[in-house]
Amino acid sequence: MMAQTLGPLGVAFSLSCGIILLILVDAGASPARVKTSSCPSLAPSQLLGKRTCGIVRTQQECENRGCCWSTSANADPLCYSHPADSCQPNAPRSDCGYVGITQSQCENKGCCWQATPNQPWCFYKTQDTPSYVVSSVSSTTLGTKLTLQANGSSSFGDNISPLTVEISQETSERLHVKIYDPNNQRWEVPTSVSPVPSPPSKPPSSTLYQYTHASEGQPFSFSLTRKANSEVVFNSTGEAGLGLQFADQFLQFTTTLPNNYNIYGLGEHVCPLRLESGRTYTLWTFDTATPEYLNLYGSHPFYLDMRTSGNAHGVFLRNSNGMDVVLGANSLTYRVIGGVLDLYLFLGPQPEAVVQQYQEVIGRPHLPSYWSLGFHQSQYGFPNIETLEQVVANFSANKIPLDTIWSDIDYMDQYKDFTLDPKNYPSSKVKQFIENLHKNGMHYVVIVDPGIKTQSGYAPYDQGLAQDIFIKDKNNNVFTGKVWPGITAFPDFLNPKTNQYWQDQISTFHNNLAPVDGLWIDMNEISNFCSGECTSSSDPKELKKASLGQNRGYHHGSRQLRDARGGIAVGFDPNNPPYHIQNQGSGNTPLNTKTLDMDARLYGGVLEYDAHNIFGLTEAIATSKALETIRQNRSFVLSRSTFPGSGSHTAKWTGDNHSQDSDLYFSIPGMLNFQLFGVPQVGADICGFLGNSNEKLCGRWMEVGAFYPFSRNHNSKGNNPQEPYVWPSVAAISRKVLGIRYSILPFYYTLFYKANRPVDSSNAPSATVVRPLFFEFPSDQSTYSIDKQFMIGRVLLVSPVLDQSSTSVTAYFPGPAAWYDFYNGSLVSAKGSESITFSCPFDHIQLHIRGGSVVPMQDPGLTTTASRANNFSLMVALDASGEAKGDLYLDDGESITVKSYSFISYAVSSNKLTAQVSGTGYATPPLVRMTAYGVSGTPSKAYLNGQPISGFKFDSALSTLTLSSFSAPMDSEFTISWE
Repeated sequence: MMAQTLGPLGVAFSLSCGIILLILVDAGASPARVKTSSCPSLAPSQLLGKRTCGIVRTQQECENRGCCWSTSANADPLCYSHPADSCQPNAPRSDCGYVGITQSQCENKGCCWQATPNQPWCFYKTQDTPSYVVSSVSSTTLGTKLTLQANGSSSFGDNISPLTVEISQETSERLHVKIYDPNNQRWEVPTSVSPVPSPPSKPPSSTLYQYTHASEGQPFSFSLTRKANSEVVFNSTGEAGLGLQFADQFLQFTTTLPNNYNIYGLGEHVCPLRLESGRTYTLWTFDTATPEYLNLYGSHPFYLDMRTSGNAHGVFLRNSNGMDVVLGANSLTYRVIGGVLDLYLFLGPQPEAVVQQYQEVIGRPHLPSYWSLGFHQSQYGFPNIETLEQVVANFSANKIPLDTIWSDIDYMDQYKDFTLDPKNYPSSKVKQFIENLHKNGMHYVVIVDPGIKTQSGYAPYDQGLAQDIFIKDKNNNVFTGKVWPGITAFPDFLNPKTNQYWQDQISTFHNNLAPVDGLWIDMNEISNFCSGECTSSSDPKELKKASLGQNRGYHHGSRQLRDARGGIAVGFDPNNPPYHIQNQGSGNTPLNTKTLDMDARLYGGVLEYDAHNIFGLTEAIATSKALETIRQNRSFVLSRSTFPGSGSHTAKWTGDNHSQDSDLYFSIPGMLNFQLFGVPQVGADICGFLGNSNEKLCGRWMEVGAFYPFSRNHNSKGNNPQEPYVWPSVAAISRKVLGIRYSILPFYYTLFYKANRPVDSSNAPSATVVRPLFFEFPSDQSTYSIDKQFMIGRVLLVSPVLDQSSTSVTAYFPGPAAWYDFYNGSLVSAKGSESITFSCPFDHIQLHIRGGSVVPMQDPGLTTTASRANNFSLMVALDASGEAKGDLYLDDGESITVKSYSFISYAVSSNKLTAQVSGTGYATPPLVRMTAYGVSGTPSKAYLNGQPISGFKFDSALSTLTLSSFSAPMDSEFTISWE
């Protein structure tokens, strides 16, 4: 439960996550005065274990909070909670409730209640007694091991005792802190699904950090500091009620944050890029049409903290259980309903380095097939194969690039996986269609949902039953839900046999019905049209999704359930845990809403309660492996639900967005967040999925979407057509911006390669494809809140119009850097660190190139296949010193094991460009053109390897040099010079 504010007639409105809670209060009531007893005189040694009342400067501020002020020299804390008054409403409050909690529910939890404007109404007591005390400390090979003894109960159950805390220095930039029950094996994300690096045999010789912890007999605390500037990175000594708690179904851990912090990540949500103080961010995978701030399809418990010092660090909680992450005024608190507290802390210090260090734990991103970087067209509602043929023909007739055409569930026979509608998508016509696509260098992708119709005689169901690979209910029967085909069963991808089952289904479909090029896995949160198990069927046309709050799940009270290791958990109730996460913004929304019951069973007795958030990852792994085995090339998988590690197997789209300006804007922070999460091939449905788009919106969206790492136009059934050729003006825009996209695809592909390749300390950190401005300019604090612009690599700055009615845009140019107009090379900003407003007509998007850059380009075709046969060029933008650098990776764009490749490094200095080539060599068309921006002097001649270049043009007004009529092989070293 977050802050309330008083409205008319004394009605309180809850401001948490957009959910409105109405409570009648006395608007004229003032906060209750705190009755404090006289504070005892305590020596500094007696203050150990006292709860701080927050940061105060004077004794008066302390006492105004109803707290005690120590007059002893060197006291710590100076201002501490009063031993006689544990409910102190004037002290900083830590939220103890959830939206909808009542006073009696609050007080029954042992928390305090007072209705105060702009404050949590249910809040923790300022307890004197710490939750855990250190009972022993010992050294380990990599760091320290602490044993903790519980010192009381948590707010949501008995604290487990003892606990072990292992602090391990794994690399010079990474610290691993794990808090767990040493006597009982609790649920953890399996390393078979999400591998982690093996611990080193010895600690690093030096580190960027130093850590401290409480000594024996002291309340547990842990802190991590950056050595270079003594900056506190993590500090578990939080405010009242926010200390470590570790009950069976409630784990809490807190770190303090500086004033006006800059926190990013913690997805998946539709919200601004920089997260907001006073909000709760819930992580629980859920199928919903992208409401703002509510939990969505993926779960990513990773955040990046950007400090005003210019240093960044990151924290990853390796936990798949449902959780709330609460951002207080000066704190970040995890509230998790299971598992262990397994924290990885990354010291960066550059933001890009933080993400790269995170990827070293969760896995480096997948290197995509080159064709998947082209443009894609889809729609839910393409009625037959003839419609697909016409759409492809329309793209060609309008000369708009297209690489891949998609089918939603329309192609299926009664919405059943691995089937074709015999009337509208007969196999013979589908095979011919795919053959024609392939002849023209194009591709075909279809959707597959995880729900398998429970129909006898339907081979995927019969085989799943025979192989015993479906998720089970609490009685060990096949769990059944309801999705598009009706009553369905769900494959259990934790079962080792399921990967082969899944491969067999894909192989049969691919070889016998439709040799598709990739698969789109949807509904994998898991989505269910019922809330919990369904046992009666109805016509698919009559299916309606369950409304929020509907709960037909089992409510077992204190029923004993067997956990994943076969032990008995007394009083454990997965369907109604004592702490209610803010599922869809409300503590009253059951966990099984629109998904499976929490006591559904997976392989080895694992509960859905624990494994819910990783289903999308497990399905992506199985699908990717199957496609690689069947097609013997790199897989292309597009998933809606993701978890840390998904980027090693799948691309991602941001789900069911809406055809409106706000969703066009939110597509940018959504895309940038998934760069942090290690899933760089990401994009939103261009022009919007839900609702009718229009000419102005779709034109502006095509301008932005052309630069998404994954670029696809997709909309819903019954909506007006929104293919880019529908409006002549949008067709013209699409030819322009997709022409730019296809020309810089070698640059994009190189960025994906650099994100995928093994980390080498000789290379600059590289983990993202597009990135926020502050990633490149961490010392420019003006960039910290910018999420309406983005960068492609470290080079290109995209500044789109995000309001369909506007014809201007204000762009911020970070500094220090020179910035040139991408289109004509004019110098727009010599040093950066300034905002400039541009006229931006409907057919134009502002695109700028950073001084000091070399961008490899290729003449664009209407497909990536055609483009890869065309000649190369270079765009060079010089910095103030007349220098620039860049690189290019070349291979066949599809092999799983690459045997032939070239990596080319370009460097410009003293009016000469040098190309250095490494690798085995990969033959391509030649380089035939170079354009250089910011050229000084008045050059009149140019040379390739000392031989004159005949095509020479210098624009003295723009200081732009264009060279042509030469041919340089891409797999050989060369120089280009001018004088």
